Amino acid sequence: MPDTSYKTIKLDFVAEGLFEDRKSRFIAQLCHVEAETEAQEFLARVKAKHYNARHNVPAWILEDGTERASDDGEPSRTAGMPVLEVLRGAGLKNVCCVVTRYFGGTLLGPGGLVRAYTTAAQEALATAEEASAVQEMLQVVRVELSAPYNLYEQIQRLVSDVGGKIV
Repeated sequence: MPDTSYKTIKLDFVAEGLFEDRKSRFIAQLCHVEAETEAQEFLARVKAKHYNARHNVPAWILEDGTERASDDGEPSRTAGMPVLEVLRGAGLKNVCCVVTRYFGGTLLGPGGLVRAYTTAAQEALATAEEASAVQEMLQVVRVELSAPYNLYEQIQRLVSDVGGKIV
């Protein structure tokens, strides 16, 4: 049986993380989303809030396996993919992270950008964990079964072996 559990962020909770490198500020915001439209709406809100920022880099993962990331003008694979990798590595789904960059006047290079975007996303995740806002989700399927009483112990063992619960 495939593992149907995953981690997500509590509804209506936005975790923030901040990282600074050579006067560039990276502000990560991480929240729960249920669909791509919600992720796009969150990105639009972040862009409106940080309208004068150089970049707003989004990444999201949905429970159905949909993944999206954008570098938003940064060099290819130096921004969106590192943020997405943080989400994947944490086992998160139904989440969106947007990292806003305020340029500090010094180019960081590809390695510096990857490090900065990764660290900002990790800081937002750490904030969520400290606030106990990371939740484990488990798919539950209710099954009703009628069986003779003499099979109860055998059924109980089978249900327990597959991680089920008898109520």
